[in-house]
Amino acid sequence: MRSLFCIYNLQVTNNTYGDFMKRKNSINFFAKRSALCFILIVSLFLSAVLRVSIISMGKYNEANSNYTTYKKINVSRLRGTIYDCNMVPITNSKAKLIAAVSATPNAIIAISSQLDSKSRKDVLDELKKNFPVVCTVDNPIKCDGITTTQVYNNSDNNLPACHIIGYTDSTGHGVTGLQRAYDDLLYSEEWVKAVFEVNGKGQALRGIKPFFENNTSVVNDGVVTTIDINIQKAVDEICTQLNSGCVVVADAKNGKIRALSSAPTFEINNLAQSLNKSNSPMINRALSVFNVGSVFKPCVAAAAIEGGFSYHRFNCEGKLKILDRDFRCHKLTGHGEMNLCDSLAQSCNCFFYDVAIKMGGKKIYNKASSLSISSDIYIADNLYAKKGSLPITESLENQGTLANFSIGQGNLTASPIAVLNLYLAIAGDGSYRLPSIVEMTIKNGKKNEYILQNPTRVMSESTAKTLREYLKSVITEGTGEEAKPQFVSAAGKTSTAQTGRYYENGQEITNSWFCGFFPADNPQYVVVAMSDSHSNVSTASIFAQIADSIYELKYKNVEIED
Repeated sequence: MRSLFCIYNLQVTNNTYGDFMKRKNSINFFAKRSALCFILIVSLFLSAVLRVSIISMGKYNEANSNYTTYKKINVSRLRGTIYDCNMVPITNSKAKLIAAVSATPNAIIAISSQLDSKSRKDVLDELKKNFPVVCTVDNPIKCDGITTTQVYNNSDNNLPACHIIGYTDSTGHGVTGLQRAYDDLLYSEEWVKAVFEVNGKGQALRGIKPFFENNTSVVNDGVVTTIDINIQKAVDEICTQLNSGCVVVADAKNGKIRALSSAPTFEINNLAQSLNKSNSPMINRALSVFNVGSVFKPCVAAAAIEGGFSYHRFNCEGKLKILDRDFRCHKLTGHGEMNLCDSLAQSCNCFFYDVAIKMGGKKIYNKASSLSISSDIYIADNLYAKKGSLPITESLENQGTLANFSIGQGNLTASPIAVLNLYLAIAGDGSYRLPSIVEMTIKNGKKNEYILQNPTRVMSESTAKTLREYLKSVITEGTGEEAKPQFVSAAGKTSTAQTGRYYENGQEITNSWFCGFFPADNPQYVVVAMSDSHSNVSTASIFAQIADSIYELKYKNVEIED
């Protein structure tokens, strides 16, 4: 019985296992078939997606080719204008012709005839790709696909008064001169732009003329200077005779600067070359500080006249012993008997040593202090001549120091602008107004005129008149004969100042000056000419040329009171 039961259980177990295996095999079969179906469905789906994408991309490209927009090419940055005193533009004064060119057959032919070989290649390479271009041309072009306009260069290499006007950097901001001082007013984010209608690939559409965006005329907002452009150009030309130096011309009545030129000049569009030159063309010498020399003697003479020494006399023997040292005159054999007028005409050092020691240094120092020598002299907002130096008052108790001071040497240095103050006072009523370079600014058509500063008195009116007479003799019978103009009378003073510096050959570097005014009896212009290195022409000759040039410009056909 037990055996039968075991056999029965075994049969049941075998049957159950067989059913289990059948079910398992069936499940595996269906799983494989399902996976295969899934892979097939996914493949068909991906294929459909890829096909749709290809079709869509083609349609997109086709649509993109037909899509139009505007392409803008920067041509010239707009910037405010710097004018002369008569509203003649100094910057933005020269225009160039710009062509905006689309790639039409006629445009390609027309532009090819206007360009040199290098420019032609660059332009045609872009046009062959059907891309628009802008380029400079010499003449207007009337052709489909081309539009031309004038744009103004804010400055170029022949810019008058380049040192005082200054230049801008690649971002359009002012770096030096008035360009920097008034950058907030002159700078603009706006550009003149050439505008082309293009497809989605950036290719210009044929049959649609390009045009220019923004006003291409001169920007009226800006700075009106005191410069007279005709005088400035004449002075610039005359200054080319100086290896290095400067000239300042001012209106004798109000101190307004009519011309300011520094030599050598620099090339605005090639600054790197100018920076590497040994004669430092980037320096504005008119605003720098130099040794002064004998052009300071009229200041000492003014102190002498007003200090009771107007009739002082001295016998110059070529040297004067002061303490334990001989102080020499430039004429080693001596000038003989000298009075104040003679000593200015002959630039006798010994006379000035003697009169200075007799009247004391305080009187001279006070006169010199009134000239703003030791202060920065602002000729415009944020633009100034550097301060020079005066000896310490206590040091003038030493007779040797005082002797050097009396002839403009020793611890005396000054800018040409500070020296100009002295001669403005002599040419006028004994007082001067600080020299200025700006008349007004213009913003959105509104003028802001600059008010002249109150005059500073240096000497009495009678003292100034006396010195005008004395300084005439410098030109008529003294050391300044080369300064005599052909067409107008003049007065002034020469100077050769020692610097204590030497060239490689051992020759001392000197600063040569001529400061004067014309006409002599009714001064209209004051001129300061300075050379800080050897030149083949004297500063006295420079003065004479400038006086004659201004006479030709201003007075040739006008009777002037002299």
